[in-house]
Amino acid sequence: MKNIYRRILSFNTIILLFLTTLSLTIITSSNSNVISAEKEAIINTVDKTANIPENIETTKEEIKVVEKKEETKPVVTETKKTTTTKKTTTKKTTTAKKTTTVKQTTTPKTTTVKTLEQKLQEKSNKYHLTIGNISISGSNFSKDLVKDDGSYYYLDHTLDKKLNYRGVPFIDFRHDFTGRKTIIYSHSAKDGTGPFNYLQNYNGNKEFFKKHQYITIHYAGKVYKYQIFSAYISTAKNDNDEGLEYFRVNNYSDAEWGKRIQEYKNKSDYDTGVSVSKNDKILILQTCSMDNRYYKKYYRYNQLVMAKLISVQ
Repeated sequence: MKNIYRRILSFNTIILLFLTTLSLTIITSSNSNVISAEKEAIINTVDKTANIPENIETTKEEIKVVEKKEETKPVVTETKKTTTTKKTTTKKTTTAKKTTTVKQTTTPKTTTVKTLEQKLQEKSNKYHLTIGNISISGSNFSKDLVKDDGSYYYLDHTLDKKLNYRGVPFIDFRHDFTGRKTIIYSHSAKDGTGPFNYLQNYNGNKEFFKKHQYITIHYAGKVYKYQIFSAYISTAKNDNDEGLEYFRVNNYSDAEWGKRIQEYKNKSDYDTGVSVSKNDKILILQTCSMDNRYYKKYYRYNQLVMAKLISVQ
């Protein structure tokens, strides 16, 4: 049995070996045929190139490769909306517009400008007393003016009867513009707000005087115009001092008056060039002096501005 088995195995082995050898032969033969074909193609190409004459241009033929397109799904792309801001340049163009003029009949507005006299009359009616005005040429100096009744009430009261140390410029109760002299009083203040602070400008200042040498008084329906002829500070050590002579009421003769008025002119800080005589009626503006040279040295020290009457209307 063992021998039979061995024989069968040996026979099978021989057959297997045979089949293996046969397969290798077939494969080798096939490969050699492929290699030979490739060699032949290469040899043929080289031969053809070698046989081309040198003076003949060769044209290499382009080999077009056609690729099969793959079927692809359409691609959906998102498109973003963009807002484009266009800068517009507006060119100015001149166009002739036809205008139709329509004539309208309108009543012009009339503005009533009140005169100084009308304003003074309104104030007089309001406060139940005669109110005038004093002004100086070449300036905006313009103040209300009343007449004192002997009580010196407006030395520290306003027109509406309110207590105020600045008061209102007032005419001496003894005077009425018809006599030889008329005195008007008012305050000056160190803060510059007194009604008569403006008079301090005449102190030793001739150039100022030249530009502001006329005084106008509106009172009781009349207009009095004066020209300044003297400006100085009057001092007094007591009530009987000669420095207060201008304040007193004296019954001077014409000659005495002419002499006295010339003395007023001579006391001026500067020569005004304005002449005076015994026939002149004068206006005296009085206020306290702001000049420290006289502070506490005298019983009284007053800034005076004197002017002569040149016209009445």
